[in-house]
Amino acid sequence: MSKDDSVKAPEDHGTASTFATYLNVVCIIAGSGTLSLPQAVALGGWTSLSFFIFTALATTYTSHLLISCLYCKQGQRLEQFADIGEASFGKVGRYLAKLFHYSVSLSSPTVYIYLTGENVFASFKILYGREILTRELWSIIGAVIILVPFALAKTLREVALLGIFGTFSTAVVVGVVAIYGGLDVPAVVGITQPIVFDTLGSSLAIIAFAYGGTVCFPHVEASMRNPKAWTSVVGYGVATSTVFYFIVSITGYIYFGNTVEGNILKSLPQGVVAVVVYLLITLHVLVAAPIFLASFALEQENILNITVQHMGPQREFLIRVLFRASIVVLLTLAAVFVPNLTSLTGLAGAIANCMTIFIIPIICHFKLYGWRNRHFWEVPFAIAILIVGVFGLLFGTIDTIKNWGK
Repeated sequence: MSKDDSVKAPEDHGTASTFATYLNVVCIIAGSGTLSLPQAVALGGWTSLSFFIFTALATTYTSHLLISCLYCKQGQRLEQFADIGEASFGKVGRYLAKLFHYSVSLSSPTVYIYLTGENVFASFKILYGREILTRELWSIIGAVIILVPFALAKTLREVALLGIFGTFSTAVVVGVVAIYGGLDVPAVVGITQPIVFDTLGSSLAIIAFAYGGTVCFPHVEASMRNPKAWTSVVGYGVATSTVFYFIVSITGYIYFGNTVEGNILKSLPQGVVAVVVYLLITLHVLVAAPIFLASFALEQENILNITVQHMGPQREFLIRVLFRASIVVLLTLAAVFVPNLTSLTGLAGAIANCMTIFIIPIICHFKLYGWRNRHFWEVPFAIAILIVGVFGLLFGTIDTIKNWGK
């Protein structure tokens, strides 16, 4: 694919409203990782709450830089995450950007398919006291549900409204955890501490990963009717996600202290309410997965010339559906049969998320636009973000390897 093929005019954007884009941003960021954040606070103590503020500001800033990189050429808009890497560092930059892009875009939906099976399987076991189908079969059913919007909706313009369901389900989960958890606090509440130095790095790594999804943002911004509102939209989306994170983290840590589980749902009473939360989280991952997958598929279809201009509408539709179905089948096979899947995808996420959220947008933007003519605070803030990104990458990798298979 030539450089000319990888750009489009800035006015060639979608029809998604600002509000729909905001919902998509929240849906991408505030996902199933929300439930692990009380443990992140338990690992770092109350001081770790400051990480949320810093990471939220950093994510908003780097998301702005990322989209700014798309417009580094006068009158043109780069289309993909890999295009930014190539514009900044040539072919090596493109291949590295692709590697991290694919790691996030494919590992997240694979975990979502796995979680669908696990959540629905656990829900029926709680309700009926016995197994209804197997976890593997529920994962396959979940994959079929994911495939429908992914295959039929060509771009993120068409799946924009999925964000409303994902955001709603996350908001309800946050409310249920905050209220229901307080109704049945254990007799011996765990200890809460101001700061835990030994595992502070691990806390930072978990919180950093909670803001993942940056690789989807070029396609999300491309779906907007008013792309000039991007920085405001991503700011509001990150702020909303951070409010969700604070509510879950603070209440979970107050209720259960250092005894809180890695998935706070396991700390809650396993009754009907827990089942509702499991199913709501399942709903979220089912609508978030097509957004991640569309980001990956659009790039591959461009490379393979799966376009209406090249094939005609009917043949393009058929080939696109078959191609996207093959992607979901492969990810489902991985979710069902690959041993230690969560550890494997966790390792990929530890490296790729920190690279795509914190490191790549900064080094690419500074490479493309230089260091001068910036606000006085930008350079020290960018350096601080890079340091946090490296720490998150290192501690996330170490923790994943240490807990491999658990």
